[in-house]
Amino acid sequence: MSNQKKTIRKFNTCPRCRSPLAPAISYTGTPSTFWLECRKCNTFVNTYMPLPHQEAIHRDPHKLIGNFGGYGTGKSLTDYQDLVKHILITPNADAMVAANISYQYEQTVKKELEKDIPACFVDVYSVKNQKMVLLNGAVLQYRPLDDPNKLRSNNLSYFLIIEGSETGAESFHQLKTRLRNNAATLQAIDDNGDLVWDIDPNGRQIPVIAHDWRKGIVESNPDAGWIKTDMLLVSDKILQYGKANDHYEQDPATVDDKISSHIATTHVNTFLPNDYIDMICKNKPDWWVNRFVNSSFMYAEGLVYPNVRKCITPYFDIEQVGSHWKRIVAFDYGLSDNAVFIFGAVDEQAGLLYIYKEIVMNNNNIEELATAFKRGAEGIPIGGWITQPIMDPKSNKRDFNKKDLATHFLDYGIAFKPGHVSIDARVLRLNTYIETDRLRIMDNCTYLISEITDYKFKERTLDNKKREVKPEDKNNHAINPLEWICMELPSNPANLTLGVYNQQGLELGEEAQKNRAVPWQLRDDTDLIESSEYTGFEVPDYEF
Repeated sequence: MSNQKKTIRKFNTCPRCRSPLAPAISYTGTPSTFWLECRKCNTFVNTYMPLPHQEAIHRDPHKLIGNFGGYGTGKSLTDYQDLVKHILITPNADAMVAANISYQYEQTVKKELEKDIPACFVDVYSVKNQKMVLLNGAVLQYRPLDDPNKLRSNNLSYFLIIEGSETGAESFHQLKTRLRNNAATLQAIDDNGDLVWDIDPNGRQIPVIAHDWRKGIVESNPDAGWIKTDMLLVSDKILQYGKANDHYEQDPATVDDKISSHIATTHVNTFLPNDYIDMICKNKPDWWVNRFVNSSFMYAEGLVYPNVRKCITPYFDIEQVGSHWKRIVAFDYGLSDNAVFIFGAVDEQAGLLYIYKEIVMNNNNIEELATAFKRGAEGIPIGGWITQPIMDPKSNKRDFNKKDLATHFLDYGIAFKPGHVSIDARVLRLNTYIETDRLRIMDNCTYLISEITDYKFKERTLDNKKREVKPEDKNNHAINPLEWICMELPSNPANLTLGVYNQQGLELGEEAQKNRAVPWQLRDDTDLIESSEYTGFEVPDYEF
């Protein structure tokens, strides 16, 4: 045991007049959880004493803070104490507590705050509008995040998102745009005590801000969704407490100096019962313990490609090192979503597939997409392709001219072929490439890497121990082209030295001779796509 002297804080007498202190009456009419008051001089004392990981959050100067941790880490207590501090020291503050559904804040922050804050601090409370107004003019409102567009009219100085993993990234980013209330700022003064102003080109005075304590906090258990990609991995600082000791790879170009993340394991809370951790971990699977006790964002539960990070390799110029390597490209079309080209090269001698280039576009027409593809394919000779460019097999919807997407690209001299349909087969093939160490993804393909490292099946729970057999159909616009590429190649890329193979394992030259009438097999004399109702992309309708 440490010999260091420990300070025991006692709150018996008023620090101002030394009169006895008594529990303040909370807004709910019960004795306050932490507040004491002096009935003689009207002094109030908050006896809350944060644990080290809680104090670090309260003192953190970053604008946006991730409060992440497992069960029993005191996240809710940290949340509402930080919130109360803000609204008490900020006259006319406008603060919001938000969650996916109202029950999540009603049973945590709202409930605990109202049992603690002294009733005499509150001026008005509207049950209908879910809004509390303090005597200093500060406003505290509660909102469910059912529609991010409903957040647009707010002008906030503080926001708190409860259970961030249950909400959408759009709500977080919308609240960021609302964090603009100058009530949580202090204007600079000069040596004479006068306010300092800047003058804009039109002669208007703009206050010079000396102190700014606007803040947004996102509280959550660890998760592989947006709280990881949009907060943790872009954090200026990642602070870990307890037994948390994971290394998170970050792209320096995406780090945001306004964001920090705090990760605490259940072990940090010294007020928990001695057998609490053993009790909740008993007979639980490793993924559950790693996520909800050890507070790891790197748990592999539910990830479709859990080991793909080992395939990431530093970028090198493919034209200098492997100019003779055969190339392959696949394309996932998106209109409102991103359209993505993924380029690959096969080192037949080493038996490796290199993904060396990605082109990500949005809201572009066919001509612009075709131009981007041709630019990306510059320098590759006709004989340098393994096969035709590959496209989503579902891209078979026809317009009023009875043209599908592949036919439109033919107008620009690009002949696409359909990729493999079966999701199960694609996942198995790509995982085989990963596990057998036959895939390399260059680190310049940041969009693909961000998608594939977080691509997951629908989350499994302890009540439903069967994992969904299909991945979530979102954030896969770069993943699908990679899957189609792997399906087009033999299971071992080294076999390309013996010939070029398709997803059925047949040599493409031989296959081409057997199927010259297949519509997407181009010929010089006849444009079979234009002359055939079947495009190669259609799946026939069957009646049962």
